[in-house]
Amino acid sequence: MEARQPTSMQPLPEHFRSLGPTVENEGPGDRLDLFLARKYPFLTRGGWQLRIFSGCLRVNGGIVFPAYRLERGDLITFFHPPSVEPEVDRGIFEVWREGEVMAVFKPGNLPMHENGPYRFNTFTHLVWEAFGRDWSAVHRLDRETSGIVLCAATPEARKRLSADWAARKVHKEYLAIVNGATQHDAWTECGPIGDLKESQIRIKKWVIPDGLDAETAFETLGRGTAHSLLRATPKTGRTNQIRIHAAFAGHHLVGDKLYHPDENVFLDYFENGNTADVQERCGFHRLCLHAGRLRFAHPQSKVTVDVEVPMPADMLALWKGLGSVAL
Repeated sequence: MEARQPTSMQPLPEHFRSLGPTVENEGPGDRLDLFLARKYPFLTRGGWQLRIFSGCLRVNGGIVFPAYRLERGDLITFFHPPSVEPEVDRGIFEVWREGEVMAVFKPGNLPMHENGPYRFNTFTHLVWEAFGRDWSAVHRLDRETSGIVLCAATPEARKRLSADWAARKVHKEYLAIVNGATQHDAWTECGPIGDLKESQIRIKKWVIPDGLDAETAFETLGRGTAHSLLRATPKTGRTNQIRIHAAFAGHHLVGDKLYHPDENVFLDYFENGNTADVQERCGFHRLCLHAGRLRFAHPQSKVTVDVEVPMPADMLALWKGLGSVAL
C-alpha cells in the first residue's frame, strides 16, 4: 500500500481546519501517526490512525496513510463542522493594572486559548473584547483552574515577564481543596515529575525517579474529617505540578479527573464529557484549584507588585458546605 501522496496542496473539502501551522523544523521525515501522537498526545497513536483511515485527517487536502512521511511545508487538516461552542463562565474582570501590565481574573470554566470546540469562548478572546487586542496573557492556567492571569500590552513587557517566569522569579500561591484530612500543618513535596508510561492515559504524569526536578510547599489552612484546604506554593513550574504532588501525598484535588485514584473517571470524562456521574465521583463540577496570589517585578518600573484575589464563590460555597473549619 502506497503511503505517500502528492505534496502539492489540493482544495480543502468543506469544514476542514488546520491542525497547527505547516510542518517546518519539527516533523519533516517523521511518520504522520508518530508525529501526531507526539505533538498532540491527547490521542494515542492508534487513535490518530483511526482518524487518518477514516479520512477525517488529511495532509495538504489529500487522503494519506499513517505511514506517510511528512515534508517541510505540509499542512495537516482535520474535519471540524460548525457547532455551537460549549458554554463557559465569561466573568473575567480586571484585578489590577499599571502601565503595560494587567492582572485579570479567570473563572474556573474557561479555556485560555482556541482548542477543540472552543474558538471564541476563550480567555484570550474575552480579554480582546474587554480590553483590546494589544493585551495577551503572559502565562496560562488550566481550563478548570480559576485565578489571576498576568497580561501585557506590548511585546517588550511580555518578553520581560516571560523571562522572569522562566527564571522562577515570580512568586505564585494557589488555594486547593483536597480529599482527606492532612496530617501535617506544613510540608514540602520534592518528587521529580515525568511521564507515567504504564498509565492508560497518555497525557498523565507522575512522580518518577528519572523525572524533572519539582518542588511544591504546602500549608494546611483548614481541615475537616474528609477534606482539607491547602495553600500551595510551587517553586518550579512543571505541568500539573500541584495536582501531582498533592495526589502523591495522598490528597488528590476535589474535582480532579486526571489524577483521581480511579483512572476510569478520566476515561469516562474523555469519552462522555463532564457528566453528572463524573462530577459525583470527583466531588465537584470542576477542579478545586485557584491561583490566588502573584508577586513579581514590574517590567518597566522594577517595583515589586503583589496581587491577590480571594477564592471564588463556587469553591468558597463548597468549602463551607463540607463543614470544615479553619485552623
